[in-house]
Amino acid sequence: MERFNVLDVLAQDGGEPQPITLFGVDADVRRNFTGEEAVKFYAHMSNNELIDALDVITDGAGRALWDAVMGAKLNTKITADLLNKVISMSGLSEGEIVPLSPPSAARMAGAVLSQALDDGSTGTSEKSSAATTGETAND
Repeated sequence: MERFNVLDVLAQDGGEPQPITLFGVDADVRRNFTGEEAVKFYAHMSNNELIDALDVITDGAGRALWDAVMGAKLNTKITADLLNKVISMSGLSEGEIVPLSPPSAARMAGAVLSQALDDGSTGTSEKSSAATTGETAND
């Protein structure tokens, strides 16, 4: 009796690769993946290894795509939108890349740009915030 490889449930059969161009970088976005390749992609995404994740879905064009997008010096929302489009074309999507606040807003304790926009607090202050103790109001 042959054993069923449970990872096969993650396999993707989405057809031929989709040719793309992004800021002059040509790549083919793969749409067929083995379960093992899907796991590799998801692991890279979970560890915020976006270049490696892009490599999996483009057969190695991740660095060139990343450098092209970063070289355009777009805001983080537009950058995330572009990279999310490339990822969604692969058929391997686990949520979306969420644009982080700029490094100058690091004291916002991991708040993401979308949260800041929703709250209406898109500016940053040069004044440092008090360090957090990790306690909540009910502690």
